Amino acid sequence: MICIAVEIGFSFKRELSTDYRLLEIPETSDVLAALAALVRKHAVLRDRLLDEDGSVRRNIATLVNGENVTLRRGLETPLADGDRLTILPPVGGG
Repeated sequence: MICIAVEIGFSFKRELSTDYRLLEIPETSDVLAALAALVRKHAVLRDRLLDEDGSVRRNIATLVNGENVTLRRGLETPLADGDRLTILPPVGGG
């Protein structure tokens, strides 16, 4: 098992217990596996992170150690002990 830090940039994070900030996952986990583990642990995240078919919503940004995973291997970006996974909401503007 490895332990990663989790940062959530959504206002609803106040609905979560503070234990969301550290997540233990198997050594071979990637970003997708970590998101699935978070949803299993905190059901309130399901509708905010996943769409109807259980896929991660397209407008959710994920970063590993500050780097957007789209610049790496996407949701298949591997995680290592001590990594920081940041989950950001959709950004709008105009």
